[in-house]
Amino acid sequence: ADTLPLDEAARTRRRRLILFVSLAANLGLLSFFKYWTFFVDSVNAIAGTSSPLVRSTLNIVLPAGISFYTFQSMGYSIDVYRREIRASRNFLEFAAFVSLFPQLIAGPIVRPKVLLPQLATDAPVDGSKLTSGVFLFACGLSKKVLVADRLSFFADPILNAPRAHGAADLWLAMIGFSLQIYFDFSGYSDMARGLARMLGLEFSINFDSPYHADSPSDFWKRWHVSLSSWLRDYLYIPLGGNRKGKSRTGVNLFITMLLGGLWHGAGANFLLWGALHGALLLAYHRIEKPWAALPLLVRRIAMVVVIVLTWVPFRMHSARDLAAFARGAVRFGAHVGAPWQLLAFCVLGAGLAALPVNSNRIRWGDLAWPKVVGLAFVTLLAILHLNLSSKFLYFQF
Repeated sequence: ADTLPLDEAARTRRRRLILFVSLAANLGLLSFFKYWTFFVDSVNAIAGTSSPLVRSTLNIVLPAGISFYTFQSMGYSIDVYRREIRASRNFLEFAAFVSLFPQLIAGPIVRPKVLLPQLATDAPVDGSKLTSGVFLFACGLSKKVLVADRLSFFADPILNAPRAHGAADLWLAMIGFSLQIYFDFSGYSDMARGLARMLGLEFSINFDSPYHADSPSDFWKRWHVSLSSWLRDYLYIPLGGNRKGKSRTGVNLFITMLLGGLWHGAGANFLLWGALHGALLLAYHRIEKPWAALPLLVRRIAMVVVIVLTWVPFRMHSARDLAAFARGAVRFGAHVGAPWQLLAFCVLGAGLAALPVNSNRIRWGDLAWPKVVGLAFVTLLAILHLNLSSKFLYFQF
């Protein structure tokens, strides 16, 4: 009675079948809701006929957060199959693991070996964790409302109409978007981790100063850590990782990044974004030694430039807008119409992103009173601006 099918020591074939059914069910739901329309449009575009080969009368609404809890569920099944964890004997604990509200909509993707043992304990929430969680949540809220949303307010009108703007406007707006997506998503991650801490739980870190990265590999150790580590452990390594020669390593790396791009959305722009990062990683592994010989500041500045460039296809969703951005991005001397506030918030965002200490390294439960008062003031400003706030960017994924 204490054994579950995927836990059984014998009958390996049955365990594989159960794992296959579990993965197929999760991927099937994800594919239908997220990629069916993209598949239909792609088939018809490739066919190039006046009448569509595949017709879809379905008006599919993407369930919020499906990419996150699907990957979390698959990670659980794979870990049980690998016998890295035991299958949960308590359905409520398992249901809480999959649907825990702080991180349900936009992550981080929490591993079962991290969260399930915490859900199984009845330890009371202590005061220091509660205080720390409130402060971390306040930090995330402030990052989202006062930095990310203000950048969005001034950058979006430019990026939504790339044909009407020249190089100065477009590049300033793209820098703004690069900072916006960081403060938006890391702000959500801080809020999720803060809420969890208030409940006596500890989530994994999801961002670690990604714009401090000095190489493409370092960037993916700092950006959306829960997704990049998930792709590494459940896709890249099972494909063979770096164990089958340089050529195969390159293929595995590129496939992983391509699928990582597709995870973000059903669009050719996300595939292109993933392909660019795959190409960056391949190039880096070929020049790793001479690259490491460069001064650290040079490597960091070069990475910021490269990362901003790769955000272009991520933000410009259609080929038409991407082409318009490309034309405008080299149209120097055109009238500058970007508001001064955009430049001001870019400077603010860049300054915050460059700080040597991020929200992960602050001991929130031990803040001195002057810092508590400062955080309270900033949080009050964020609350007063909530009516001007927009939805989190990663809600669409």
